[in-house]
Amino acid sequence: MKMIVNIFVLLAVFVGYAGSQEGLKNSSEIIIPQITLDTYSEHLMHYFENKNDEIIYETISIYENKEYNETLDQVDNILLFFLFGIKTDDIGRYNNFMKIIEYRNLDRLKNLFEIIENNDMGLYLTQQYPSSELNDVYWTLYFSTGNVQYIDYLLTIIKNYYAETKNANFYMAARTAMWSISSNILTFSFVKEHIMKSDILSNELREYLLKNDPNKIQSDTMDFIRQQRKDGIW
Repeated sequence: MKMIVNIFVLLAVFVGYAGSQEGLKNSSEIIIPQITLDTYSEHLMHYFENKNDEIIYETISIYENKEYNETLDQVDNILLFFLFGIKTDDIGRYNNFMKIIEYRNLDRLKNLFEIIENNDMGLYLTQQYPSSELNDVYWTLYFSTGNVQYIDYLLTIIKNYYAETKNANFYMAARTAMWSISSNILTFSFVKEHIMKSDILSNELREYLLKNDPNKIQSDTMDFIRQQRKDGIW
C-alpha cells in the first residue's frame, strides 16, 4: 500500500470522433458532447470489450465539466491506472491519447500522463502488500486491457489468504477479491469463463465463487470476522 500512497501524493502535487492526424491537430477545436459521470464510469468498465477510442473524448468531457470538479480526485486515482493499462496494452493508442490531451487546455489530465511517463508504475504495483485498494487497481487494469493476468492476481490473493486467521488486512484483501469476482461474474461472461478454466483455485473454492452471489460471500465474511473478534484474535 505504501507505494500506491506515494503515487497518490504525486497526483496531489501535480494537481462520429476524429482519429486521424488531421483530427489530432484540430482536437483543441473539437466540440465534445457532455457525458454524465455515471455513464463514463460504465464505459470505463466495459472499455476492454471494444477498446473504443471515444473514451479519451469522454474523459475530456468529464474533466472540462465544472460540475465534477469535486469528484476529480477520485477519478484521477482510477484514470491513472486505466491509462497505464492502455499503455501496456497498446502503446500506439496510448500515444495518440496523449497527443489529443496535449491540444486541450487540461493540465490535470496532462499531469496524469506525466506521472505515468516519469514513474515505473509496474514496479510500484509489484511492491504492494495485498489490500482491497490494490484489488481495485487490478480490476481497473483488467477493464483497460482485458488481460486476464490481472484476474489471476486476484485469484492468487484468494488462494493464499481466503482463510487467513492472523493478518486481518490480508484476509480482507482475499475476501473483497472474492466479492468483486462474484459480482463481475454476474456482469461479464469473460470473467466467469476464465474462472472456470483457471487452475489457480482448488475445485472447492472455485465452486464456491461460481455458485454464491456477492451477498452470500459478504455474509460469510462478516460471520468469520465476528468469530475472530469473539475469540479475541482480531
